[in-house]
Amino acid sequence: MNRPPADTDTSGTTAEQVVAVAMESFARHGFEDTRLESIAQESGMSKRMIHYHFGDKRNLYVQALLRAVTLIRPDATEMEFGSTVPVDGIRQIVAVICRRMFAEPAAVRLILLENLFRHAGVSGVSPLADQSAVLLALDRLLMLGQDAGAFRPGISALDIYTIISSLCAFRTSNRDTYLNLYDVDLADGTNTAGLERLAVDTVLSFLTSNMPGTGTMSYLSLGGRDYSDDHDSGSSSIYGETDTV
Repeated sequence: MNRPPADTDTSGTTAEQVVAVAMESFARHGFEDTRLESIAQESGMSKRMIHYHFGDKRNLYVQALLRAVTLIRPDATEMEFGSTVPVDGIRQIVAVICRRMFAEPAAVRLILLENLFRHAGVSGVSPLADQSAVLLALDRLLMLGQDAGAFRPGISALDIYTIISSLCAFRTSNRDTYLNLYDVDLADGTNTAGLERLAVDTVLSFLTSNMPGTGTMSYLSLGGRDYSDDHDSGSSSIYGETDTV
């Protein structure tokens, strides 16, 4: 009987499809309780071929985490604004980020799990994905608003993104407890729209208030990473030289 070569997958399942299945599985069960056998069964790719493409479960987990980060990141085209009014631009960008995160609860959950349990250990390595488009768009709007006197100084793009992502992730992280304690389903249509309005109003109120500034460029202690237009994500460097990607 002729057997296919070890690097040939006869199921028709692509590596990208396996990563999509893995992301859902890791987000649902966590790293420890996710089994490659289950991912193989659900995706249609054999466990042997999963090992061929990804090496081991941790490498597959990292690829799933990369997918999660990418899914909640708006495209560059979504960062293009039809208005030159800074307030309108902020309103649009907050809505875009919220809708991305609301549409991908599994991605948000996996990112939350990684920050809690650190199975990939990404804190000290190169970025999983290029975030420059979002931060550059926010930075441009902040500069326009500050130059026009509409926004107060001492607020960075990362400050704003922190507010937005915190409020949007809350829909996933606290859905069950809010339903239990307050009989409020944060993920239903009404409350999803309400959370988006809350995020928009919170950011605009923060930017336009007459609170005294911090005396610095940001509420956060910013790192030295350069978010320029030619920024290279360097996502592959999370793997060691001998790992299979």
